[in-house]
Order: sequence, then structure tokens, then C-alpha cells
Amino acid sequence: MVRKSIVMDKHLLYEVNRFAEKDQRDFSNTVRYATRIGLIALENPDLTVGEIKDILEAQLDAEAKRVSALDSDEI
Repeated sequence: MVRKSIVMDKHLLYEVNRFAEKDQRDFSNTVRYATRIGLIALENPDLTVGEIKDILEAQLDAEAKRVSALDSDEI
């Protein structure tokens, strides 16, 4: 992982800290998560933030092998 310093105004710092506490994340993970969502939103303006979060959670579930392929015969 690469370390970088960033400059932000006090209001943004307050908002990131508030979001981190609400989601029980540390500051660095919160900045990474919010940045990732923001970049995906910029690249996909037709998706809502909720949809983006659902996609990211589904990717994590797939990586952790908590989901399996759907068998169309079982439907």
C-alpha cells in the first residue's frame, strides 16, 4: 500500500470522521472507501450510491466465497 498525505478543510475532516464513527471504520479505511465510491460514481453517473455500495458488497462476498452460482434448475 502506498502512503500519501492529503490536505482537506476542517469541515471535510469532520464529515470523514463522523462517517468513520458511524460505519465503525478507521480514518484511512473511510477515505479509501469513500474515494472508491466517488470514483465509481464519476465513471458511472447512471448508478446511485446505494447501487454502487451493493455492487462493492457483492464483490466482497464473491471474493470471500460467501456466495455461489445460481443453478437455473433450482428456480
